[in-house]
Amino acid sequence: MKRILILSTVLFAFTACKKLYDNDLSAVMNYKIETAFDEMTNISDQAITGNMVYYKSGEVISVKPGEKPSTLKTPCSVIITIDTLNSVKTITVDYGTTNCDCNDGKTRRGKIVTTFTGQYIAQGTVITHTPVDYYVNDIRIDGTKTVTNMGLNSSGQPYFNVQINGTATQTNGEVLTYASTRVRTWVQGFNTLANRFDDQYEISGTATGSFSSGGGYTVQTTSPLHVNVGCGFPVSGTLELTPQNKPVRVVDYGQGTCDYTFTVTVNGNVYTIN
Repeated sequence: MKRILILSTVLFAFTACKKLYDNDLSAVMNYKIETAFDEMTNISDQAITGNMVYYKSGEVISVKPGEKPSTLKTPCSVIITIDTLNSVKTITVDYGTTNCDCNDGKTRRGKIVTTFTGQYIAQGTVITHTPVDYYVNDIRIDGTKTVTNMGLNSSGQPYFNVQINGTATQTNGEVLTYASTRVRTWVQGFNTLANRFDDQYEISGTATGSFSSGGGYTVQTTSPLHVNVGCGFPVSGTLELTPQNKPVRVVDYGQGTCDYTFTVTVNGNVYTIN
């Protein structure tokens, strides 16, 4: 499967902005749930090859459906089960029931089950990620992420509909209910499948979040976010996050330079984050 680009709709920029301006938690929780679902794609892609560099610690054990691991599973080992016999293929990544200290600095436990109906590059392929008793840094993540290959747009570029519906439950019981709809357009590199580092994507869409204790927020892409896979960070594009009864946060990722720098504007105050 072609490795899918991962990008959080709202990055840690908003966390820094929050500290500079007010105490609203919308941006922080939006970042956590969006990132958790986006990581599922990377995890399942790496699981196919058994090379889970960032998302494991200890031994990765690959087995066939119904088989037991050849060695005992430690709390920080990962069991990968790949079922390619049925028409809908399934990849299960099992972190176990106790926290695993992963190489990306996060702890994980539980399972991620990914189904795919065909190859990433094939029109009509549907890839669905479903967490099962899954926790990241003790935040429980539930719901689904669905990626659908829609074929080619009018410019001859592959594009994908990405839908996330989920919840994030914090250790204090606070629940964020989240939904996002995005279009991810593969604008460069789709003719050179062997070289993923020349891939470039544009991402646009909307998201909403609501808290069990009250309040919520909306997110709107106002100019498509442009990401070069070789950079791994937006190089241009703008979006807005609007918390309930709070001023709009406007994020601008620049004019195309991979410098990991962007600005956040709140009530006319511009903050540069790098």
